[in-house]
Amino acid sequence: MTTVLMVSGSWPPQACGVGDYTERLCRELEDNGISVVRFADDRLSQLYSRGAVRRATEAHCDLLHIQYPTAGYGRSFTPAALPATVRNKPVVVTLHEYSVFRWYRRNWFSPYARRCAARIFTTDEERRLFERRFPDRSGADQTIEIASNIPIAVDALRSANRVSYFGLIAPNKGIEAFLELCEFAKAAGSDLTFVMIGAIPERHRHYADEILRRAAACNVDLAINLSDVTVAQRLATAAYAYLPFPDGASAKRGTLAAAIVNKLIVITRHSDITPQWMRSATLEAQHPEDALKLLARLQADPSFREAAAKQSNQAGARFRWEAIALRHVDLYESLLSEQAMHVSGVPVPYESRMAS
Repeated sequence: MTTVLMVSGSWPPQACGVGDYTERLCRELEDNGISVVRFADDRLSQLYSRGAVRRATEAHCDLLHIQYPTAGYGRSFTPAALPATVRNKPVVVTLHEYSVFRWYRRNWFSPYARRCAARIFTTDEERRLFERRFPDRSGADQTIEIASNIPIAVDALRSANRVSYFGLIAPNKGIEAFLELCEFAKAAGSDLTFVMIGAIPERHRHYADEILRRAAACNVDLAINLSDVTVAQRLATAAYAYLPFPDGASAKRGTLAAAIVNKLIVITRHSDITPQWMRSATLEAQHPEDALKLLARLQADPSFREAAAKQSNQAGARFRWEAIALRHVDLYESLLSEQAMHVSGVPVPYESRMAS
């Protein structure tokens, strides 16, 4: 049985989307015959921890897989030191948010470019950006979209007038635009109801307190710090989700994936990072006023609503965990097979070095 050491700076119940994703991926890999060792070490948050690196390199496993970034790493260089230190087994890294890092963090990513056996990106846009910045990289590059961390609700009673927001209660998530929509709807005398579902990172507690106060003033139903199963049930009570991501919708948005697999019609912002299939699966509103107009049309026009729901449901297959896990298993097996051929002295065909 293949054993994978999964390295993450955050694990549930810590508030971190990548941490949640990693734990779910571990469970799905185990369901597909992979033995997963979850690596957690408080020293991963240190600027550089020789002890954490040594502990990871000495762990019994066939392959090491790093999830980057996570809230628990902070600005630590420790995770980036692992590819250069581990020499007797393949190292894989999933880069979840590469495009948000500034140029002066380039050194953090150089080991991933030159020492990893494979890099996984959650969107083609992120992958292409990395390829441009590191043309001399080694190893394979592959895009594997994220699946939903949130399960599919069972037997939830859906309200035809309910609009949901889902995500961390933290800055730069588009929450203010959602609250503006609630305020506009209230002022217009709309019969829409609203629910805000999310978790509060402790470091953003002061910010969250103000957001919750403003939400309460608009009679928004608050569902905070719930289990994944309960989140799914609360999501599925809504017919619509308004997720106004400041930089636009993309395949890496786990909250959007959760809304789609739970059969909500999603209103969001489109941008250059929004793939065409996602543009077709969601409705675009650049501003809260536009979102309110779309919601009014959805309520009044059954054919428009049915067409939007059909497009959303078709996209749901992209966010299924079963398919995501199998693509990871295929990659692991390919890398271990390549390593075995290298050790035995058998030449490795060039095509096998580049994952699709």
